[in-house]
Formats: sequence, C-alpha cells, structure tokens
Amino acid sequence: MKIAFILPKLVNEAPVIVVKDLINQINEEVTLIDVYYFDDIKEVEFACNSYKISFFDKIDFDKYDIVHSHMLRPDLFVWFNRRKVKTARCISTLHNDIFKVLKDSHNRFLAYIVEKIWIKSLNSFDSVVVLSENMKFQYSKSIKKANMSVISNGRDLCKINRIEIDQVDLEKINLIKLKYKIIGASARLKKIKGFSQVIEVLPYLEEYALVLIGDGDEKDNLIELATKLNVLDRCLFLGYRIDGYRYLTFFDFYAMTSYSEGFPLGLLEAAQNNIPVFCSDLPVFRELFNEKEVSYFELDNTNSLKESILMLEKSKKEFSNNLYEKVVQKYSLKNMGDNYLNLYRKIILESN
Repeated sequence: MKIAFILPKLVNEAPVIVVKDLINQINEEVTLIDVYYFDDIKEVEFACNSYKISFFDKIDFDKYDIVHSHMLRPDLFVWFNRRKVKTARCISTLHNDIFKVLKDSHNRFLAYIVEKIWIKSLNSFDSVVVLSENMKFQYSKSIKKANMSVISNGRDLCKINRIEIDQVDLEKINLIKLKYKIIGASARLKKIKGFSQVIEVLPYLEEYALVLIGDGDEKDNLIELATKLNVLDRCLFLGYRIDGYRYLTFFDFYAMTSYSEGFPLGLLEAAQNNIPVFCSDLPVFRELFNEKEVSYFELDNTNSLKESILMLEKSKKEFSNNLYEKVVQKYSLKNMGDNYLNLYRKIILESN
C-alpha cells in the first residue's frame, strides 16, 4: 500500500501531530508513505520523505493507493485536482467543527462562506473521517456523497522521546509550585479554548495557580483579565514550547475548558501522565468520557467550575486512574493506526 498525506504546514499542532503519530504507527505495514505540505514551516519531522509544494503544483496522485488530506487547503487542493485522479482513493480527516473554529479565528460571515466551500470539497472525496459520533451526526446532513467513518485520535507518550525542560522554565514553575496547586494546560491560546474561565475562578480558589504552555492571539486578553482580577501573580504564561506535554509532570490538574473541540489530544496526554482533568460539558466530551473519568463543569458558570475543581481535588486519584484506563484501552495509538489501516484496505478493496 502506498499513501500520500497532504498538510497545510508542518507546525506543532494537533492535526499534524496526529499525522506524525499515524505514520509512526503504520510505517512498517505499508510500502511507501510521502508527506506533501504548502508553507515553508517545518517544526515537525516525519519518519518518511516530505515535499514542499505550491497549491498549483502537480503531483502524481495515482502513484499512490491512498491520498489522505487534512485541513482546508489540502482538501481544496485534492478537490481542484479531483478529475486528474484515476485510481487513487481520496480521504480527508475533519478535525474540528468548521464553523465554530473559523468564527473564533475570523468572523461569522467568513465562517459561513468557508464552511459551505469546504463541505462542497469534502463531498468529492471517497471517504471523510470524523473524530466522534457527535461530529458524524452533525455533518451527516451536509456530507452525503462521501462515505463517513468515525476514527478516534490516539496518543502514546511512552514511545516519545522526552527532552529536558529549560532551566529557567523549571525555576519559574517550581517557585509557583511551592505555594500553590497548579492547574495547567498546553494548547494554542485562542478564545475558543476557554482559558479565561480558569482565570475568572482563581479569586475563589486561593490555593490554586494557572500555568499555560502555548501562545496565541488570546494571550494578551488573558493577561489583561488576570491583572483586572488581581490574580496575575498566580498565572504563568510560558509561551510556545515544543512538545508541551513535557510540562505535564508539574501539573496537579489539567484544564480542558474548550467551547468547541474536535478531539482532545491534550486530555489524552494528561490521562497518560495520570493528571486528573476537569472538562467543559460538551457533547463530544460526554461521548468520550463519563463522570467517573473527568469532572465536568457548565461553560461560563464560575460556581460550576469551582465545584468541579474541588470535587476533582477530593477524588483525584480515582479520577486519574479511571481516565488512564479508558485512554489506554480505547484511545491508544495502536487503535487509531489499526482503524485507519482497515479503512484504507476497505476503500481499496471496494474500488477494485
């Protein structure tokens, strides 16, 4: 089996990390894997050849059995070249709620227009993978021409080489840890991630501090809010760090406070490090985890978040053990790799 993956850029973000992990998992099971990308950014290395292309370059799609694209530009690239594809089977993985993510990063009007175009492109594919049954239900009315499959993301930190943490970061974290219990997260700092809710609850939880690993356009707003609420001394914004999961060992609790989420890679990483997680009450999270595995809170309800954290504090060992077992059994990298290989084989078989 020969596979081409197409990505917008090789940045250290969830969709690219998923592809990297998938390639590592299936590499020995296939004949050839190539990665194509558009932007001249290369934060992530792959265990295969990677090629920078422009949107108007031509590639030999039929050199491959499977062409697997991720995110908007790669999906549009495949769509624009669809008539040239004779034998290869085209697959896309949809990682997020299109409208909500684009509305957060741009505006409602642009989100509406781009979603329509993106959905039209997805209908040209042989198969579209979504990350949860909730996403499948959401898009089943608009993606009708492509077969839809649900494949959950997987993560396996045991196979990842851990790198030493910067000494300056270590000193800053340890200074906070002497006085407070640390609520932490590693993610892009965007409004949709909901970290402002943690800052808003800190005045009511004087024993806790917040440590965020990541950067983004919401960072200044979070600092301004923390200053306004007089809790900036209990907030540490370390900025972007490669392999942010390295910092999990310092967290007492993990904050999964998103207003929308495709599949929570950060939560899987926290679970594999036995970090208890409090989680916004979203349908996708309810599908994946029960109330004995994560502590839920109602979005934009400070009292609910406070109670969720305090409940987690009382039973953190039980929560972390239950969550660890769920993730290891159901959301492993092996499961993800096997599910994608089975899908690839099924689509190839059906085309013959």
